[in-house]
Amino acid sequence: MRFYRPRTFLSLLLTGFIFVSLPMVIALFSSVQILDGVVQQSAVAVFRSVSRVDNSRKLADLLHDQERSARLYNVLGDPAHLDELYGTTTEIDAILQQFAANNDDADLLYLIHRLDAQVQHIVAVLTKTSGGPELLRKSQLAALSLYTDVGTIAVQLERLSNSLMIAEVDALKESVQKNKTTLVWQVTGLIGFSVLLVILFISIIVKPVSQIDKAIERLGEGDFATPVAVSGPIDLESLGEKLNWLRKRLAKLDREKVKMIAHISHELKTPLASIKEGAGLLKDGLVGALSASQEEVVNILDTNCVKLQRLIENILDFNMAEAKESPIDLTEINLGELLREVAADHHNLMLARNITLQMALDAALVSGNRKQIKTIFDNLLSNAVKFSPDSSTIDIYMRNKVDTVSVIVEDQGEGISEEDRPQIFLPFFKGKKSSQSGIKGSGLGLAITKEYVQNCGGSIRLLPSERGARFSVTLPRVRN
Repeated sequence: MRFYRPRTFLSLLLTGFIFVSLPMVIALFSSVQILDGVVQQSAVAVFRSVSRVDNSRKLADLLHDQERSARLYNVLGDPAHLDELYGTTTEIDAILQQFAANNDDADLLYLIHRLDAQVQHIVAVLTKTSGGPELLRKSQLAALSLYTDVGTIAVQLERLSNSLMIAEVDALKESVQKNKTTLVWQVTGLIGFSVLLVILFISIIVKPVSQIDKAIERLGEGDFATPVAVSGPIDLESLGEKLNWLRKRLAKLDREKVKMIAHISHELKTPLASIKEGAGLLKDGLVGALSASQEEVVNILDTNCVKLQRLIENILDFNMAEAKESPIDLTEINLGELLREVAADHHNLMLARNITLQMALDAALVSGNRKQIKTIFDNLLSNAVKFSPDSSTIDIYMRNKVDTVSVIVEDQGEGISEEDRPQIFLPFFKGKKSSQSGIKGSGLGLAITKEYVQNCGGSIRLLPSERGARFSVTLPRVRN
């Protein structure tokens, strides 16, 4: 059951682009969120660190000023120094409150409260008026001596502030590394998901295009039996339906062409037989003696009747082969014996041109129609003899495998040009070298050969060769 069926190929491309881009957008949004959190955490850490350093510096300066005012007041008793003492104490109290408000460390808060208590105690003792002069003097000297402890606490407070600042920096580094790892895993996962989506949509996009491509290729090769089915966007499926209609139309035209060629060829054979028979009667002198010129004309007529008969037979053979009719009378054929029989048919022609045939054959059985298989190798050997120079060599040898047997036919002629190689199995095709050499032919031999080989379930290839043409015919082997 299909959950999504795009109407057009363009909508499929846009959908694929959106789905592939979505993980990237999510990765970008996640990265922004993580970076924003890191920035905020860094800002808080920087604010706290700056605040601690600034407060520690101010506190040290205020404690120094307070101690100076306290000692001057104790010695001189000047009310102005007392006012300075109160003012400095107020500022120290404000700094300590700010210090405590911006920090939640227990040790730091303990030092702040302890320092505040000492400062308040010193001020209270210095400003105390009740009691005897001697007692007040002793208590004030004892209070002033507490500034040593106050200085020690201030130093401890500064060191602890620095330690906390370093700890926050380390925590920030750890957080950044953790967020970096998280971000890497998220981006990697989303990129991987995007890659999977890319592969998915590529397969979805390529599938109908590949189906159309294969359908066109089959039509080009003349396969009108395989239906054209395209799955994908509606517009591509519609194109597939049109290709299927074209396939049916071409199949119908092909059947009509086969019938027409068969009919025309059959109709041509009847008058041709009469002409050939008449030429034979004239040639044999049954209707009277012929002059030299008349005999020459009769020989030309008889020779061309034979050529025309062979051409009509080739057209009929190709027509039958192209119709993909199943071979009848399937039998087990000894391929080695059949090849020797084909070689014997061409023995006189090769002898006249001093062409040597070298054969390396094994005992191999194949299944097929004997007439068609004989035609296959008869055409190949005939071409080899036709295009081989005098006093040359033709090689035929077999290669047996478990399920197949290959027959190589190789000559020492001019060979087939690179330009002609892709087209040599097309009907009525004649290569440039054939035209230039003056060797005439119908151009149907290799086309018929290919069709017969395919009818037998085999394959034929033109192999690379330094000189001459080299064909390989592979046929299914009958295993004993």
